[in-house]
Amino acid sequence: MLCLLVVAAAGGAVGWSAATFGAGAIGMAALAAAAIVAAGLWNTTPVMFRPDLRYAALELSRLRWPEGAPMEPAGRHRRLVFCVHGFPSVPSDFRKLAAATDARGWDIAAVLLPGCGTDPGDLLSTEWSQYLAAVRDEWARLRGRYDTACLVGTSLGGSLALALAEETCGNPASAPAAIATIGSPVVLNAWLRHGIVANPLVYLARFIGPLVPSVGAGFPDPGRKGEDGDGDWKGYRGTYTKQAFSIQLGLRAMERRLEEVTCPALVCHARGDRMVDFRNAGILMDRLGSKDIEAYIANMDGFRHMQHNLILYDSQREQTWDRILDFFEKRTY
Repeated sequence: MLCLLVVAAAGGAVGWSAATFGAGAIGMAALAAAAIVAAGLWNTTPVMFRPDLRYAALELSRLRWPEGAPMEPAGRHRRLVFCVHGFPSVPSDFRKLAAATDARGWDIAAVLLPGCGTDPGDLLSTEWSQYLAAVRDEWARLRGRYDTACLVGTSLGGSLALALAEETCGNPASAPAAIATIGSPVVLNAWLRHGIVANPLVYLARFIGPLVPSVGAGFPDPGRKGEDGDGDWKGYRGTYTKQAFSIQLGLRAMERRLEEVTCPALVCHARGDRMVDFRNAGILMDRLGSKDIEAYIANMDGFRHMQHNLILYDSQREQTWDRILDFFEKRTY
């Protein structure tokens, strides 16, 4: 749709130039219009983009934070909660939920996405397809060990969990029994479809990427205190342009298949989310193919933090997780 708008605008520019300056201006206007169309296509479509599913094996010795390591399930139960963290974070938030999950009769596992948890430079060679491949591989490794397995994803991890559910819901042997997303995007920029623009520069990310692969990349200040537990967040700071482009493409592909997510779904989001537009929750509620969808909407208006990853915050962690496990348990045995 955006490409059609670009083409229409370019065509209008050619017509206006001809009417205003005469036929001699048509050639220059046509060249400018062609450049506009090419730029629009290059930055918003997968034309000439080749996804690479290969990802590097994790070197545990290089982890910045020990608690950022993947979580291996304990194997004490026949039910699994499989967790996917956000971008570019680590699974540390899920570790705070391990005891409560075990007490309710569930094993918990969490994958570490490629490039995360070691050094920001490791992220620069990664993209959406690798993140999804890592999630897919780990799910395939663990799913067969359990009678019941459910998916939970925070932020982009929820988007990846949705993409995995789209692939597996049609196969009883690998399908999740249910899924829960927390502050997860369906779109970054989708001005025409949904009126959402997270960052206008995402529309230029493919152009910018080769010149400026990252902006402000680094680690959080280890001495920060934050509020409501958000000072304990672990991951990389900064903006990563190539990754933003591939994530935009991956989300668009995921959005097109949302009706294939037919398992029960719980959509968790904070109304004041400053990271992912709250309207994304409404898109999920409208577009998921499941006949069993519920929402958990948090209100944290009294806090100045991002109001994004609900299990990061002391004020929300326990009640959000209880809500998720309640949802899962009512739909399993």
